Amino acid sequence: MPPKWKALADALAAQIKSGKYAPGDRLPKIEDTAKDAGLAKNTVHQAYKALEVAGLVTSSRGHGTVVRNRLPLASGAEREARSKLTGSSWRAGERSDSHMAGIVAAPEEVADALEIAVGERVLRRSRTYRDEHTNQVISHSTSWIPVGFADELPELLMGKRLASGTSIDVITRHTGRPVVRRVSSMWARNTTPADAGPLEIPEDTRAAVIVLTVRVIDSAGVVIEYGVDVGGPGRRWTREESTS
Repeated sequence: MPPKWKALADALAAQIKSGKYAPGDRLPKIEDTAKDAGLAKNTVHQAYKALEVAGLVTSSRGHGTVVRNRLPLASGAEREARSKLTGSSWRAGERSDSHMAGIVAAPEEVADALEIAVGERVLRRSRTYRDEHTNQVISHSTSWIPVGFADELPELLMGKRLASGTSIDVITRHTGRPVVRRVSSMWARNTTPADAGPLEIPEDTRAAVIVLTVRVIDSAGVVIEYGVDVGGPGRRWTREESTS
């Protein structure tokens, strides 16, 4: 059995991740939590400090313990643009892991996006983007690529992060054809049991998530990638534009 402070910290962390406590919300005062949970104030203080060390909350005199703002979602087009500028699709405070790659049969949605037949062989690359401070999943990202590029570019089949930019960077350098068009979509849906593994949430979770997709088309009119990003529960997509 874990120490009482850890059990409380774990319970509060689960409530934060589920959205019960949203970014900007204050946790109850230590005295109130201690009274409600039948715990010593020092035990609650330890739990709150553990949440702060984990990056889930911030604490300050006069403001209490406040749930930390979450990193927002990034679209595939935004990651591509960032890669061209910095050589990495990561933002500050973000990292990726769980990189996987393989040849699979194209499901209907992917076949439509890539303009191929349902069940045709297609390259599937996936990765998980995380908040490097909290280790929480920001989004699970999948790139669907015509199988011909896997035959020509073996590095795309390696289940690891590409050292030379995004898969789009690798493909356009190989073909010499630039990207001329992107077709992006965004919608919300409820989680399903299939989201449990990729988003690292319990199978019975019922929460709204945002889905971002992009079809990337080169100068020859070839759809070279169909990207799908599914955000973790509570994540938002934001875009900042300058008017100057």
